Amino acid sequence: VRPFPLVTSLNLGGGYKVGRMKNEASTDLLKIGEPVKKDFEAFYEETGRKLKLEIEPGTFLVANACSLLTSVQDIVRTLGSEGRTFVKLDAGMTELLRPSLYGAQHPIIILPNDESVSRGPPLKYVVVGHCCESGDILTPSPGEPDVIGERYLDEARIGDICVIEGCGAYVSGMSAKNYNSFPEAPEILLDNEDMHVIRKRQSVEQIYQNEFPLPNGC
Repeated sequence: VRPFPLVTSLNLGGGYKVGRMKNEASTDLLKIGEPVKKDFEAFYEETGRKLKLEIEPGTFLVANACSLLTSVQDIVRTLGSEGRTFVKLDAGMTELLRPSLYGAQHPIIILPNDESVSRGPPLKYVVVGHCCESGDILTPSPGEPDVIGERYLDEARIGDICVIEGCGAYVSGMSAKNYNSFPEAPEILLDNEDMHVIRKRQSVEQIYQNEFPLPNGC
């Protein structure tokens, strides 16, 4: 900003790391802000000009403020020495595209539909979505969307609820909307103990309402 005497603010943008998984560290804003503060103070002492610092911490604030609630539709086991157990959900890349795009990792929790039935120990699963697409994987290897990853989860059964956490940023806004003609899921805001629908479930008719039939003879 030194060559621009009329500038009064400096925007450092965003991109602050958010740890979604337990082994992922989040950016320490106080730590990275200390040298920035010193530079701003030094600039003021040198020029007599005070700058206002602006940042854009959107993801940092809301990434872990939302979860995707899904249900287990099917459980499939493949045979052989490299056999795996697949948990198929009623959601996928149509709601959460980050794992398919760049191998992003999200915490996943299995909640039993029937708590009266005893369950075994955690098992190793591959969690996949409902799209007819080989890349609709919710547990890829970290940073490798084309490589199948596995996750130890509580024993899952058809009908259980599967909660995918860390869905507050770059999820709803960057999903593969309406892929395979799946409608948009509703969004619910939890305000303490009160729940508010902030986006209702899309109807099938809304998916194709902007389409028109071809004229006769075409």
